[in-house]
Amino acid sequence: MYRQVLKILNNNKIYTLEQLATELSISVGRLEVLIKHLISYGVELKHPTTNTYQLSETIELLDAKIIKSLLINSLIELEILDIIDSTNKYAKARTNINGTLVCLAEYQTAGRGRQEHNWVSPYASGLCLSIKHDYTKLDRLEGLSIALAVTVARVLYHLGGIEIRLKWPNDVLWQQRKLAGLLLESKLGKKYEVVVGIGINIKMSKVDNISQPWVDLTTILQKIPSRNTLAAELINSCILTLLNYPKTGLNPFLEDWNFFDLSRGKLVTLRNNKEYIRGIATGIDEHGALIINNKSYVCGSLQLTSC
Repeated sequence: MYRQVLKILNNNKIYTLEQLATELSISVGRLEVLIKHLISYGVELKHPTTNTYQLSETIELLDAKIIKSLLINSLIELEILDIIDSTNKYAKARTNINGTLVCLAEYQTAGRGRQEHNWVSPYASGLCLSIKHDYTKLDRLEGLSIALAVTVARVLYHLGGIEIRLKWPNDVLWQQRKLAGLLLESKLGKKYEVVVGIGINIKMSKVDNISQPWVDLTTILQKIPSRNTLAAELINSCILTLLNYPKTGLNPFLEDWNFFDLSRGKLVTLRNNKEYIRGIATGIDEHGALIINNKSYVCGSLQLTSC
């Protein structure tokens, strides 16, 4: 119902509560609750006069028809969700999928990043995307995370984000501010089930509850991409990586990782459980492990360290 409200308001006209309620065939009381929720989700509404509403600016909603028309792989099962707790959680719970599942949401109430961090993104301000793909066999999960991070960085770089860099293992930064992130989760059963969650900031409203510096594509690009076009491009690129990875491994991504690598040659600190490893980062090995002081590490939280 939130999308229906915004589809009407997207024509830039001013509506009274009564007019909107009539258009939606709901009560004024129900509409007031919906509007209150939308505002709490980050949608900016103006009040030109008492009891009237107008969008501060139009919002591009996700459109399954547009995205499907741009997808290369016909075996993708695509779902557009409105409000969901987590697209990764939703994808993991889905069963009986023919091919690959892709789900996108306008808003997540409990979006998650790495290290149990929250992923905060106001309603329709970015992409909240999850892809579920099954393997009969997968040797190295860590390398897949690196490959997908490079895949996302390539897409954003070719849009014009020439200062985009990667912080191991899969944070996408611009001038050391968070632009996008990935969360890879897996489950081993009859098949090796992989769910990759991707969050990208496109056009963010003011957000107070993000714990680290962030940036959006609107800030760094001269031409802002359509959310639907960008979603399709990311889906196409990531699924190609998922399909090819068992055959190629990480090798086709190592050169680009070295290009995007933010920490290579710099003093870093890696927090690995309760241990802190401090030293010079010298890239990654053939499996995607981070190399510090000639030792390889497969997990942890990385920070660049001041001298």
